[in-house]
Amino acid sequence: MFHLGYDYIVLCCLILFKVIIAGEVGEECAPTEEMSKGTCKLLTDCKNAISFIQAQDFHPFSRCGFSDMIEIVCCPHKYIQPPTSTKGSRPNTGAIGQEKYGSGDRIADRECQKLVDSTLPPLQSHIIGGINASLGEFTHMVALGYNLSGEYEFRCGGSLISDSYVLTAAHCVDTLDGIKPAIARMGVIYIGDRKWNSDSDVRIQEIIKHPDHVRRWKYNDIALLKLEQHVTFTPSLSPICLYTKNEDPSVALMITGWGRTNTTRYVTNPYLQKTTVVVVSKSKCQEEHPSWRKLPQGISDKQICAGDPLGRNDTCQGDSGGPLIGMTTNDGFFRLVGVTSYGRGCGSPVPGVYTRVSRYLDWIESVVWPTGTLDL
Repeated sequence: MFHLGYDYIVLCCLILFKVIIAGEVGEECAPTEEMSKGTCKLLTDCKNAISFIQAQDFHPFSRCGFSDMIEIVCCPHKYIQPPTSTKGSRPNTGAIGQEKYGSGDRIADRECQKLVDSTLPPLQSHIIGGINASLGEFTHMVALGYNLSGEYEFRCGGSLISDSYVLTAAHCVDTLDGIKPAIARMGVIYIGDRKWNSDSDVRIQEIIKHPDHVRRWKYNDIALLKLEQHVTFTPSLSPICLYTKNEDPSVALMITGWGRTNTTRYVTNPYLQKTTVVVVSKSKCQEEHPSWRKLPQGISDKQICAGDPLGRNDTCQGDSGGPLIGMTTNDGFFRLVGVTSYGRGCGSPVPGVYTRVSRYLDWIESVVWPTGTLDL
C-alpha cells in the first residue's frame, strides 16, 4: 500500500510539473523525454507535428497549452522523421474499398490527387472545437463580398477549388438587385469588418454562371468565380477536392457558413459556423419539397438533400453558395459534395437542397482545367 501511495504522489507531482512548465508560443520547451530542445508553436506552425499526424494520426511531442481552440505544441528544433506505420504515410484511396482517387481519367480526381500529395489535410481532428470552426479546419471556405457604396456586405459563401477559381451558387451571382460579388475573402474564420483587407481579399475577375441556370427556377444553381490573381496556399488556405461519384455519400456531412444564426431576426455570426447533417433520400426529400413554381419537376438527380431530422442543424440566409462536404475517403481530406442552394425556412426538419457537384464535373473541368492540368 505504501508503494502504491508513493507512486500515486509521484504521478501527481509529475502531472503538476507538466502543468507548471506548460508555456506560451515562443517559449523554450522539451518536445520529448529524450529531446530537450524545442519551441512552443501553434500546431498549424509546427511542420514536424503535422508530418506525424499525416503518418499516424497523432504526434509524440509535449503540449505547451492552447491558444483559443488551437493546440500549442512543443516543436523540436531538429526535424524528426515520422516512422512508417501500417496505414502508410498518406493513403491515396477513394471511397473505402474502391479504387484510389487519381487513378482514373476524371480530371477532377487527378487534380485532387495533386492536392493530396502536396498539401496537408485539415486539422479538425486535432483542434478542440465546438460550434465555431477553427483556423485551418476549412481551408477552402470563402465569403463573397458585395460592394455597397465602398463597403462590402457578405451575402454568400463559396469554396476554393483551385488557385484561381471559387465554386458557388448561381443565385449568388444572378441577383434580383443586380449587385454581383466583387471580392472573395478567404483564409479566415472571423469575417472581420466591411472594408477591403489586402491580407485576405482577392477581387473577382470573371463570373461564370452555369449556362442552363434560369433565375425563376432552382435548377442548375451553380457558378464559378475566376479570381483576379492566383492565391498562394497556406495552412489556413487551400482548395478542396471535388466529390466525383454520383452515389450519395454514406458518411455524415458538414455545412459551414457565416449566415443567420437566429430564426426570428437577421443576425449573422462573425465567426465561421459548422454543423453536421445527413443525406436524405431523393424520395423522402421529394415528399418534403413538393413541386412548386420554382421546382416544377421536383427534386432532380442534379440535386442532393441533407438535413437534421430534429431541425437543430441547418443552413440559412447568408450560407447560400457555401459547401456541403464530407470525409468520404480515408486520406484525411474533405470532398465537396454539394453547393448550398435553398431550403424552406431555417432550423427546420425539412432538409436543405444542394446542387450536386458530381453532376457538373464536365462543365467545371472545362472551365477550371481546360488543358487537363493544374500547376501546384
